[in-house]
Amino acid sequence: WIVFGGNVCHAKQALSNAPLAHVLFFGSVLAMEGVFFLYYSAWNLFQTLPVMGLVGAVAVLSGTRALGEVQGRRLAGQR
Repeated sequence: WIVFGGNVCHAKQALSNAPLAHVLFFGSVLAMEGVFFLYYSAWNLFQTLPVMGLVGAVAVLSGTRALGEVQGRRLAGQR
């Protein structure tokens, strides 16, 4: 995480400002990894695409809110 610029020190503030968005966004990223693993190990493309569509929609909607909150803190000089 340090190499990529991840900073877990701000997680408490992020979760207090927009808890649902951050949890859903992180969960959707983990769910994508799980679906990719299932596609690699057992599923075919027709099983994977509907699930990825649903997970992707959650990622876009929650990510817009979560990353907008992070941008707001950056522009305010809090990050």
